Amino acid sequence: MTRLFSAFPLPDAIGDHLAAHLRVRPPLRAVSREQWHVTVGYYGADDPEARLRSLRDRVTGLAAPELRLNGSGTFSAVALLVVEDRTPNLAAIAEAAEASAGGHPEYSPHVTVARWSREDGGGPGKALAAELAGYRGPWWTPSELVLYASEGGRYTPLDQVRLRATG
Repeated sequence: MTRLFSAFPLPDAIGDHLAAHLRVRPPLRAVSREQWHVTVGYYGADDPEARLRSLRDRVTGLAAPELRLNGSGTFSAVALLVVEDRTPNLAAIAEAAEASAGGHPEYSPHVTVARWSREDGGGPGKALAAELAGYRGPWWTPSELVLYASEGGRYTPLDQVRLRATG
C-alpha cells in the first residue's frame, strides 16, 4: 500500500505569480515549487491501481473547474493558500474523487507553501498566513486530475484523469 492523494498541478504561470509574492523565512521551511499542487483528495495508504480505476470511473469527463489561489490559512503545522472556484465543478470533482477518504472528512482543496516544527509553535505560520491573506492569483483551468504517490516527502505522479474543457 502506498500513500496516495489526487491533485491539480500548478501551471508554470500560476507558480511564477505565486513565487513572486511568497517570502518564507526561518523557522518556516518552504515547500519546493516542484511540490506545489492543489490537493483535491487525500487517501492515505491505498492500492494505486484500485484508486486509479475509481478515479477513471468517477472523474473522467467531469467539467474542469476555474481556479485561483485566493487568501491563506494554516492547518496543523502548514501554511496554505485557499483555492477559489468560480464554478461548482471543484466540489463535484472532490466528491467524485472521494476526497473525504483517508480519514479527512473536513479536507478542502489547498496549496501548501510552508511547514514548521510543532516545537516552533504556530506563530511563524500564522504570521505568513497573515502576510498572504490578501493574495489573489490569476485564474486557470486544469485539464486533468493527477493521482500522486507520497513517499518520504517526495510526490510522484502515477497517472492522470482527463477533465472536460469548459467555456
